[in-house]
Amino acid sequence: MQCIHSAQLVLLDRILENAWIRFDAGRIEDFGQGKPPDSVESFDGANRYLAPGFIDIHVHGGNGSDFLDGTPEAFLTIANYHLSRGTTSLCPTLATTTYERMKDVLGAWEHVRSTSTAHLLPLHLEGPHLATSKAGAQDPALIRAATDENISWLVEHAAGISQMTCAPELLNGLSLIERAAKAGIVLSAGHSEARQPEAQAAIERGLTKVTHQFNAMTYAAKSGLFRKPGLAEYALVEDRLSCELIGDSFHVHPTLMKLAYGAKGPGKLALISDALAGTGLPEGSQFMLGKLRCKMGPGYCLLADGSALAGSATCPIDQVRIMTSAVDVPLVDAVRMATHTPAKLLGIEHKCGEIQQGKAADFVEFDAQFRVHRVWAAGTLAHSN
Repeated sequence: MQCIHSAQLVLLDRILENAWIRFDAGRIEDFGQGKPPDSVESFDGANRYLAPGFIDIHVHGGNGSDFLDGTPEAFLTIANYHLSRGTTSLCPTLATTTYERMKDVLGAWEHVRSTSTAHLLPLHLEGPHLATSKAGAQDPALIRAATDENISWLVEHAAGISQMTCAPELLNGLSLIERAAKAGIVLSAGHSEARQPEAQAAIERGLTKVTHQFNAMTYAAKSGLFRKPGLAEYALVEDRLSCELIGDSFHVHPTLMKLAYGAKGPGKLALISDALAGTGLPEGSQFMLGKLRCKMGPGYCLLADGSALAGSATCPIDQVRIMTSAVDVPLVDAVRMATHTPAKLLGIEHKCGEIQQGKAADFVEFDAQFRVHRVWAAGTLAHSN
């Protein structure tokens, strides 16, 4: 039995001062305030915050590697980097690629997930069934509508796929959503020209989420005499949809971040890193996103020619800090958006995502300046500064 004491436990609805938490065999046993019970091994929390480990459902890479590299070494490099920043669970996310490459990366995930200290959740496929007009930093040469063969492959391999981002308005888009959702994949609208009617039709067939709210989607525009909502506005008022948010203040201005938080609340807004291979590298470093050359800017990633943003260079701990400082979100809500909400989106909230008896002993310890000090994964001290 292990115990962390003298900590500030970040719960779903409050912060528990002068608290302790005991855990054993990778699960939380109990927690409380005041003098801790006897334990075999004890850690002094030094009055720092202790939150559930962050769960990143949209992350492409870090520390020079991309999940599209498709090697066990790349998977572990990325996982270990994000683990050091407090992310204990992550969905390896693939930018638009070929189905042949997807098969290779899925094989690498199956090979390496049991050896990773961080929890490598099933993959998030961001493409290739997207709108070319909303490609952003996706390779337009590889974007296309889904075929019946593609959809059948996705259904067959659903156990290794947590989510798929697609454009519902494409040919076979609704069939893709319906069949993949029935197979257990979370379907998300993104890089899309869809508006309210297309989104409503997709929701009826199983769509539950939008990818990186405010980015690569439609906005309100006039149709004839009247102005009608785009996906960006409709997602904020549709209770059946949850939203990802890149809370780095670059992809989304703090005013829009505040709008999203006010509209969706912490229970339906999930912070995502959308981190690329350049995350953790010095400014000016160059790296690849599939076949696209990118570079590190001052706190963000962009295409090498500087024409567009290309994913984030932040981690959930950075976004929790930004949400509390720039958007004035309570710490408990900011942490919830990086832990319990993404777990709920994936349907794994019964196992992880909050400090509760019986749930995973995945913790991140950080101070008032949001510096990560220690990280536990499945009850094991996995990182310490």
